[in-house]
Amino acid sequence: MTDALVLSQQIAPYITAVVSSYGTAVLTRSVDLSADATVSLGQRLLEKILRRSPEQPAQQDALTAALQDLAEDPSDPDLQAALRVQLKKFLLEEPDLIPDLSNLVAQQGTTIVASGDRSVAAHTIYGGVHTGDHHG
Repeated sequence: MTDALVLSQQIAPYITAVVSSYGTAVLTRSVDLSADATVSLGQRLLEKILRRSPEQPAQQDALTAALQDLAEDPSDPDLQAALRVQLKKFLLEEPDLIPDLSNLVAQQGTTIVASGDRSVAAHTIYGGVHTGDHHG
């Protein structure tokens, strides 16, 4: 179970990035979209997951529903959490997919992802972070 939990947490930001960029189109087409490395990895991960024929079709339906909800508001942390839950459930039902997805993530190297309004992405931050917002 730990592998499914860890992997679902690792791949959710990539899948969120591709859903943020392309919405529900990622569910209906498989095209080579021009994208940055994060979105490209998310696309490859999602293609492997969606092309899988799970033993529990309801699990794939639940994952697809979570992706459709996330496409409506990719910055919503609750919808991002719902995606992670569905990814974990899917991976628990399809454990032989874990090594393939883990290898894709490992080949990517370090990628920093910022998601949501006024998010900050950085490998290491020493000191404060200012987004330019003014209050007052």
